[in-house]
Amino acid sequence: MSKQSLLGKVAIITGGGGGMGSVMALAMMEEGAGVTIVDIRQDRLNATAKKAASVGGEGSMLPHCADITRAEDCNGVVETVVSKFGSVHILLNNAGVGMQTVRLDYMREPVRFWEVEPDRWQALMDVNWKGAFLMARAVAPHLIRQGWGRIINVTTSLDTMYRPGYTPYGMSKAALEAATASWAKDLEKTGVTVNVLVPGGPTNTSFIPDGAPFDRSTLVQPDVMAAPVCWLASNASDGITGCRFVANLWDSKIPPDEAAKKACAPAAWQGIASLAAWPENPAGLAAKKERGS
Repeated sequence: MSKQSLLGKVAIITGGGGGMGSVMALAMMEEGAGVTIVDIRQDRLNATAKKAASVGGEGSMLPHCADITRAEDCNGVVETVVSKFGSVHILLNNAGVGMQTVRLDYMREPVRFWEVEPDRWQALMDVNWKGAFLMARAVAPHLIRQGWGRIINVTTSLDTMYRPGYTPYGMSKAALEAATASWAKDLEKTGVTVNVLVPGGPTNTSFIPDGAPFDRSTLVQPDVMAAPVCWLASNASDGITGCRFVANLWDSKIPPDEAAKKACAPAAWQGIASLAAWPENPAGLAAKKERGS
């Protein structure tokens, strides 16, 4: 992207206190966006804001401590951003917790679903799925009113969604993936798009615990998210909705629009699902048309 491709845009990035969130927040700020980072931990917010200050000056990024599992906190984030910047254009649902919150050694000793404590199941689902819904719910009316907006959801690789030993992480991301396809349809003709962005494999963040059974240098690095998220957040992606983009497939050596095509596929399972037997289409599975059911 050319510098300042996001000039005049206002973005909210959840989970912006570290890992991929911090990388994407800094990249969008450098492209000219007014960025608010949201995290439940103030120390993580402060660390990212300090990095931002070294690039864009003091106060160049707004840190906001909030619990996205609470509707009132999500509403408060949006209200604060609109009050400060006058509008909001982009929501990046990046906040998430991983399997290490269920069991630290999950990579060496996979967690079978019946071993997951219900309170840990609920806590993970609340952040990864409920939190994204609450933030999207809070921001959508503002985006619709102005006739332009972006909701970008960070999910995971499709095979991780059903990988054994990944309950409930995989399921939480499958829910958000399905929501992306559904919300994109809900928002048709509003100027607001909804897409998925994933790194494309295990990523070198705190989600991978120390002592994992592989060399961390072989992991996907968080900075692969920078170029595609800036393109998705910009005017260049107008009309692109209901898609998933794999950051590790993004080729920064070719024009961004070409890189986007190379990294893009339909979100969720729209490309493989058969048409269900709804009343308006009783032929159902016999129908030749392939689309989301």
